[in-house]
Amino acid sequence: MTDKTKDARNKNIGFLLVLLTSVLYGVMPALTQRAYASGVTVESVLTGRYLIGTTLIWMFILLTKKPLRVGGKNFSLLMAVGVNVFFCVFCMTSSYRYLPGAITSLITFLYIVIVNVAEILIGRERARAFRVVCLLLTIGGLILVVYTPTGENALNKTGIVLAMAAGIFYAIWAMSMGAKRFAPFSAEVTMGYMLIVPTVANAVNCVLSGSPILPVTGEQWLYVVLLGLSPGFIAPIAFCAAVKRIGASTASMINTSEPVFAYFAGILLMGDRLSFNATLGGVLIVVGLLLLNVMERRKGSLD
Repeated sequence: MTDKTKDARNKNIGFLLVLLTSVLYGVMPALTQRAYASGVTVESVLTGRYLIGTTLIWMFILLTKKPLRVGGKNFSLLMAVGVNVFFCVFCMTSSYRYLPGAITSLITFLYIVIVNVAEILIGRERARAFRVVCLLLTIGGLILVVYTPTGENALNKTGIVLAMAAGIFYAIWAMSMGAKRFAPFSAEVTMGYMLIVPTVANAVNCVLSGSPILPVTGEQWLYVVLLGLSPGFIAPIAFCAAVKRIGASTASMINTSEPVFAYFAGILLMGDRLSFNATLGGVLIVVGLLLLNVMERRKGSLD
């Protein structure tokens, strides 16, 4: 096998892995909403998902013999990032009780906009015209998504606030994980340490709220196990493997398709029907995010 053939094969595998990640994360909102319909609380869903997912991730780390040492200071920072992840996922998962999954995914995905604006404000990036146009496109899309007429297509304000809060926490997580100090360590190991906090915090929150830690019925077990396996374990491991093959910028660009899969999953599994405003706004957001990612990829290739 020539180097060119091997490189092309790696890129194809990387593309498929990111696509798998997007599908699994895209289906997550609808699966979570189905779990709610079976009687599971937010606290129980998150506890079960993280107990299963994090346990499997650590089994993968130990079986593949990844180096575990990250240093005391880095460990403390990863614990702090884990606190942020807890609030991010709690807000996101809570918003599924009020909004169609595609809407939550679209609003949360605007963390990319928050990161870009933050980098411009702190002087890390310049406010190039193309970047500003992309940001305005996504912000315009957000306005269309959240501004829906009253009636059956109106969006719940609590859900919108929760999804926006999740986006802000997601942006903090993205900027933290992009820090150069974590670059020498395996992505799976940094993720494994980071997930310790939300796993423990969700279990404690479950006990304090009086929610059962384990599902009660067979249907509840089905949804919790699916959430623990797919977005909890397979998706993050697949994304890490994809980044190794095609790079973070390309993987992030392809992963922008996640809200699209959430849209179709919501229709198929939950019977969601989005207003014209929300659909048009979603298209603008996805296009704006794709263009931003394309620009970042080209900039990275020129550096």
